[in-house]
Amino acid sequence: MEPSTRAVFDLGRVRDAVAPVLASHGVTLVDLEWITERAGWTLRFTIERENADDAGGGVTLEDCADVSRDVSSLLDVEDLIPNHYNLEVSSPGLDRRLRTAAEFARFLGRTAKVKLARPAPDGQRLLRGELLEAPEGQVAVLVDGKRIAVPFADVAEARLVFELTAQPKKGQRQGKEPAKESGQKKQLAEAAPRSGSKRSERGSEKRK
Repeated sequence: MEPSTRAVFDLGRVRDAVAPVLASHGVTLVDLEWITERAGWTLRFTIERENADDAGGGVTLEDCADVSRDVSSLLDVEDLIPNHYNLEVSSPGLDRRLRTAAEFARFLGRTAKVKLARPAPDGQRLLRGELLEAPEGQVAVLVDGKRIAVPFADVAEARLVFELTAQPKKGQRQGKEPAKESGQKKQLAEAAPRSGSKRSERGSEKRK
């Protein structure tokens, strides 16, 4: 199904209605989106655990499934959405989007990609580097050792960059280079989620 027109309803009312449900699960709403995909309309909730200190938001697959179930039941009762849709609940992901000045401040010191609506003073439109402290209304990024500050209003899109850090092999002594492995790639000590991965739970399509 490919919808040709955008369904009209108040996302603010949906946000207010689900607030008690999210609070009961100890999570907060990071973002709420109403988008169209090949399968039809999708109402997408992005959640994180309250006071989470990691980029992924501290929520599990089970958290997403539980929230999805209870939110779906509530929306069926409240009947706030005029057409059928898919419900999706997910964590922000390790490459989470940064949407507010508070989120930029929260992740100072982390690596991010910042796309600009207009060029920075040095002509760049894509800044990749460490997020630095900046005056109110600005965003600062350390790019190749150079501090670049731009107005927050010029940020078109920004995301954290998930980076794997190689760990020394078990038994390897510090201060000595590891032996070369011919014909083989060096392996990381610990597995980690792929960049961009998200935990999500899709609800069943609602039909009117």
